[in-house]
Amino acid sequence: MKRIYHVLTTVFILFITISAEGNDIMKIVETGKLQAGVSNNGWQGTEGYLHSEKGGSLQAEKVISGDEFNVKMKISLSEEEGHVLITVADNALGITSKIDLEERFSLSREEIENLKGKGKIVFLQGPSIGSNLFLGLMNSFISSSEPFELNIRYKDGTLSCAIDDKTLYSEEAQLPPAGRVKILGYGADMRIYDITCEGQFQTLEALYTKEYLLSRAQKSVDIAAEKVKDDQNRPAYHFQPPANWNNDPNGLFYYEGYYHMFYQHNPYADVWDWMHWGHARSKDLVHWEHLPIAYWPSLERGEQHCFSGSGFIMDDGKPIVFYTSIGHEEPEQWAAVPADNDLINWDKHPANPILVMEDHDGQRINSWRDPFLFREGGKTYMVNGGHPEDGTGSLMLYEAENTELTEWKYLGVAFSGEEKNWECPNFFKVDDQYILIYSPHARVQYYSGSFDVETASFTPQHHAAIDNGGDWNYYAPNTFQMDDGRRILFGWVHRFKTGQGWQGAISLPRDLSIDGKGRLIQQPAPELTSLRGKAASLSNIDVSPEFPAALKMTAPQFEMIANIDDGGANAVGIRFTDEAGRPYDIFLSAQEFRFGEEVVAIEPALDEKISKVHFFFDRTIIEIFINDGQTCATRVVYPDHANLNFQITSPEENFTIESLNTWMLKSIW
Repeated sequence: MKRIYHVLTTVFILFITISAEGNDIMKIVETGKLQAGVSNNGWQGTEGYLHSEKGGSLQAEKVISGDEFNVKMKISLSEEEGHVLITVADNALGITSKIDLEERFSLSREEIENLKGKGKIVFLQGPSIGSNLFLGLMNSFISSSEPFELNIRYKDGTLSCAIDDKTLYSEEAQLPPAGRVKILGYGADMRIYDITCEGQFQTLEALYTKEYLLSRAQKSVDIAAEKVKDDQNRPAYHFQPPANWNNDPNGLFYYEGYYHMFYQHNPYADVWDWMHWGHARSKDLVHWEHLPIAYWPSLERGEQHCFSGSGFIMDDGKPIVFYTSIGHEEPEQWAAVPADNDLINWDKHPANPILVMEDHDGQRINSWRDPFLFREGGKTYMVNGGHPEDGTGSLMLYEAENTELTEWKYLGVAFSGEEKNWECPNFFKVDDQYILIYSPHARVQYYSGSFDVETASFTPQHHAAIDNGGDWNYYAPNTFQMDDGRRILFGWVHRFKTGQGWQGAISLPRDLSIDGKGRLIQQPAPELTSLRGKAASLSNIDVSPEFPAALKMTAPQFEMIANIDDGGANAVGIRFTDEAGRPYDIFLSAQEFRFGEEVVAIEPALDEKISKVHFFFDRTIIEIFINDGQTCATRVVYPDHANLNFQITSPEENFTIESLNTWMLKSIW
């Protein structure tokens, strides 16, 4: 095993288009002329090289596969800002200065700070790698203005990358590499002098089958799962996939005895990329069974990601799922249907794409994605997130024109907010009010109000944050209605440490209702009581700044309900020991929550004191419900598992806990 960390010089993204027969060696660029059927997109032929001034794409008409291959290219990059992604057999070498280091790589914040402003980075990612690897800074490795030779090779099970015969990476491939050869470049000049590919080639359709793509993804998850299964920081009763990355909960519905949950999933690494839909089912909303990955990017059709969406039960009683297909010139809304009655296998709908940008009667919608379906007045409607090109975050509304839900009419913008963009809208009815939930790239928000079907417009009454744990700790929630009429909310729990082999979890199910002020009330679903184990009860506990209430919790895997006497307290504190052995304090009041050093203002502030604290601790996830769900907070923390030292404190004044009940909680697996 050998991995050498060097630096790459400029930033850019390019695509290569190649065609070949059998074991032919292809020269794609030769004295300024495209050879072997290469398509030209954004490139100019110049004597001796191809030139792309501000970006361009080249990609092979066939895919590379087999037991070995060798791809060489001679290129040069300008020193301007930009981004380059060179993909060989679906594994990509990137040269960039525009990438979210914290999200994409397992680097500490200190390492990230040390890299800023020091030049472009080089990274490697893809199905054969098992993670997104930061390889180094390019400007310490080669001169950006001089041509260099990139050599990517697969032989004897080892995948290697070298620049000018200097090895960047050489390691046994987790999965055999196979797939497209392509170059994608943005933002800076790039020249390609020569590309040769040696190996076996076949058509996209022959390699990129549903069976191959799903099998490759599932194998990657299975390999990673063995490495992380005993990690004590993995939540015990919050759902998450067996390994690697997950984000938004998707496609929730109930069908023939099972609750189905899908979720955004990168099966190839513990960072965001390669969006698939993972799948699980449950009979009680609490204990979950992992199912095979359901949806995959259809690479042969240009699809790169299966973004978020929702599930729906059609008039004939059968389920259907809608999601946003990414990779085309514009986003498209696609559908998928089950291939069996157990809903284990799924097929992309033959009518895809169901909705395209041209369906908006000439209006352009930016960041158009995340379909959600609902019924009203005997009709079926869809909403999508995004924003009009000249507007703010909005709710785009559509009406189904057939029972198969493959034909839709755009009704217009039902409502717009103040934020720049909206993601993952949910639009549904609770009692006699409509609730709009949206994720504005910050703390998740909601409006309650009324919906006029005739004018296709929403009129808000009350506005507040869904969760006050801070931006991105709880994000992109999704809801569904149970057969008993209750509306259940799940969200994505984020901000775990990087480099663990897993990242992300799904929140506890929340039971939704509306109070007399139009506030959305969120309470833990009653089904969660089935997890309760060893219990303890105390009453009439006096708490003061000098005398906290110490609880003997043997592990950070419990539930606590504290009812406070005499109309509540102005502030309640919770303290425990973190993994570094230091006290970690949580401050709860009607105006703000504090988590360690971070202060989160409650949006809007409560109009009463803290009278009840319902607290869940799941190894590294905390969920808090205040005053029977008037406000909630979700947070990721890393405690000292052996010495938790859990206490309820009084940061401001004395108060009495009338009753205190705790339960150790069992695992859901």
